Amino acid sequence: MMKTKRIALSALLSFGLVACGPMEEPESTFEAQDSQELEAGCTSMGTGITTHACTHAGNPTDHVSITANATRTTSAPGISTKHKAYDLALPSGAEGSVTYVPATTGSYAFYRTQSVPITVVNGSTSATVASALTHAVSASGCSLVSVSVYDLTAGTTYIVATGPATGNAITVVPEFLNDTRTRYYQDADGDGYGNNATSVLTACTPPSGYTTQRFDCNDTPGSGASINPGATEICGNGIDDNCDGSQC
Repeated sequence: MMKTKRIALSALLSFGLVACGPMEEPESTFEAQDSQELEAGCTSMGTGITTHACTHAGNPTDHVSITANATRTTSAPGISTKHKAYDLALPSGAEGSVTYVPATTGSYAFYRTQSVPITVVNGSTSATVASALTHAVSASGCSLVSVSVYDLTAGTTYIVATGPATGNAITVVPEFLNDTRTRYYQDADGDGYGNNATSVLTACTPPSGYTTQRFDCNDTPGSGASINPGATEICGNGIDDNCDGSQC
């Protein structure tokens, strides 16, 4: 008798879930995303991480004033605290140095308010770290104009040298790429909804034809454009137009 009740309850629960439409899938169903370094083929930072950096740059309470060191040294002031915009006072007409110690191995973006040189040096080996990506930033209402990305090792003290800068001052906003990665889904039919099976998790500008919305049950180019979670269900056509798992 108890077994019969359990089966009935399970069937009722399943029916209720179908009626409510598609369920959120656990993150474990996505493809593994073990790499924390900048993805191959990345040409620019995405709007997610740039908007995040711009938010800190535009929030006065996130700003920290730092007097940069006149020489490249591991004893220079640090800028390692997350979610901060560091206002660096540089030596007159020269570069200034600060230090950065990453908590996690991976890629880090250094956004800046001026397009001036920036050099990252491994404080242990004195080797210059090559930039994985550098490009101009153009975001409406944002003071940040340039970004450079570096692959850094956790626990290592890096010397970050920048300048000279206009006014002997520059604001730097460090960002860990993994903190602001966004998942995009392939939208092959261009209806604004992507299929769950093909996705990328990235802080970069996503590939063409990807969207942040998912649950498209028919992503076939052409024929699938009118079938998606935002479509109106048409009764009697034998198609699940709105991808809710049922037909009227």
